[in-house]
Amino acid sequence: MYNLNYKILLALIIIFSCFSIQAQDNDIIYLNDSEILRVGSKLEIYEDTTNKLTINQVSNLKTFKNYHKTIPSFGLSESTFWAKFNFTNNSDYENFILEFNKVDVVELCLFHKNNTDTSFTRQPMVLNRKKYSGRMFLFNLNVPKNNSKIIYIKFKSNWSVTFPVKISAKEQMFHKLFDEELINGLYIGIFLIMVFYNLFIYFSIKDKSYILYVAYISFFLLFQLNENGFFYKYFLYKTPYIYGVAVKTLPIITCIAAVYFIRDFVKAKKYIPKIDRFHIVIVILFLSNLFFAFDEKYNHAAFVSLNILTLTASFYALLIGIAVILKGFKPAWFFLIAWSILIISIFQFTLSSLGIMPYFPITDHSLKIGSVFEIVLLSLGLANRINVLKLEKEASQAQALQLINEKKSMIENQNTQLESMVAERTYKLEIRNQIISKKNEEKSIMMREIHHRVKNNLQMINSMVRIQSRYTNKENTKDSLKEVERRIQTMALLHEKMYQSDNLVEINVKEYIQSILTDLLSIYSLDKKITYEINVSELQYSTETILFLGLLINELITNTLKHAFNDQNNGHITIYLKIHDKESNQLIITNNGSKIDIEKFNNSKSLGQRLIKNFVKQLDGTLTIDNTANTTFTILFKIIS
Repeated sequence: MYNLNYKILLALIIIFSCFSIQAQDNDIIYLNDSEILRVGSKLEIYEDTTNKLTINQVSNLKTFKNYHKTIPSFGLSESTFWAKFNFTNNSDYENFILEFNKVDVVELCLFHKNNTDTSFTRQPMVLNRKKYSGRMFLFNLNVPKNNSKIIYIKFKSNWSVTFPVKISAKEQMFHKLFDEELINGLYIGIFLIMVFYNLFIYFSIKDKSYILYVAYISFFLLFQLNENGFFYKYFLYKTPYIYGVAVKTLPIITCIAAVYFIRDFVKAKKYIPKIDRFHIVIVILFLSNLFFAFDEKYNHAAFVSLNILTLTASFYALLIGIAVILKGFKPAWFFLIAWSILIISIFQFTLSSLGIMPYFPITDHSLKIGSVFEIVLLSLGLANRINVLKLEKEASQAQALQLINEKKSMIENQNTQLESMVAERTYKLEIRNQIISKKNEEKSIMMREIHHRVKNNLQMINSMVRIQSRYTNKENTKDSLKEVERRIQTMALLHEKMYQSDNLVEINVKEYIQSILTDLLSIYSLDKKITYEINVSELQYSTETILFLGLLINELITNTLKHAFNDQNNGHITIYLKIHDKESNQLIITNNGSKIDIEKFNNSKSLGQRLIKNFVKQLDGTLTIDNTANTTFTILFKIIS
């Protein structure tokens, strides 16, 4: 019994002694060929700010420091970092793989030696000539059973400096990498299914929310593929500059797509227009960050500003989600839960990597799990949102139909009242029109009687003048009386045309001029053959204008018949009356008789000349005479209303 207790006690002492030594020396002791060890918390790290130290110089330094984090992280730095740890193999396995889980490297090299070696074995990692075709960097490490090796890792990056280092037996590491590729394939497959499914829905219902959602998850998938090294492995391993540009641009495009999708999903413009306006500021800031994307010297500024903007945009999205929920839009719950799960998964991964939270096996895939939950919940939210909007639309249509029926009933009532009012008004208007028609008829009869009496009186005066001219022996007196006679005849003719007209206002101007010309020819050209042509447009004038036109034509034709054809037996007279412009008309009288003395005509003091000038003035017109070829009188006069 004593021996048994002694052996147990001795075994416990040995075990605790081993753990004490391990804790003291920060060694990595490999005991089981089925385990994968994370090395980060055991790493001692040194920052070489000169970028010039060699392995021999670094191995003699005593300033290495252990940061006790699962994945030590140092942010952006231009320095070269060295990490070291001791690896002891107490298993039956000798071939190991050291995985450095980073994509963006400028320089990566592994140094190791046994306790008995005098120099280090160097394994540089050339970017485009990796031994294994995996996405990350894998180093072969041979450590015999019950042997130890001291290992140094030299690392430099243009981006954040982290040390996600794992070590395991080769077969176990390959199994683990296969499982990871299987998980990544499943992750990509879920995203592609969601992309094509929602794209199909978009083409079916043409709702822009779906195309915005497809754009967001497509860019998010591209961002994840780039972050996890797929682009680098298959496309960009020979062009690290393009990879660097993609690292800086894909997060920006993804965030902008997320902002526009979230705004549309929660109907931010409708429910919270004031808060919604700030999205423009966020988008402009993201776009301005593209300035840093194409120059590597701005990597630090790009990294810092991108992280600040992403954090700001994440909380802005949470804010609008909460605000819209408070406004009563229930589909926003799907977004808020989905977005919260994504943010929580990001925080969990980050805090675990920094050693603030304990590491769990699921931590490596927390971001994938969170993003899958997010896209599934958002897809369900879109479907629920469509149903809610459909119900709202149906309710709105029902309300609109009810309003239409109410308006239709109101219109029918108004039409009935209007018909009654129109009938009553029509009856009153008919009575009124009958009264007006009767009065107009009476007035028309009276006006016809007046024009007839005026015409008869003028004819009587004309007869008296004609009789008087027969009893005078003086030629001058006879001519004067004849001129008075034809002037009276012109006025009488107008009144005759007026009372013969249907509406007592409009008369046929051409017929009136033709009557004047016919009467004058019968008086002055008994022994001469005078022809004429009258060309009058479809014009209407007031009685006053027609009267002055008739008198003016009377005087000019009289003058022509008395003086133009004295030396010839035949002649031709042309009268044109036409529109000149919008405000004036033109009267043109031409004869082919002897040419007139224009100066003598203008200076003449005769009664006829004075009457011509007076009639032109009454028409508010101007008279011009041209005798270049024939004698032409042109009167340009304004239209008198």
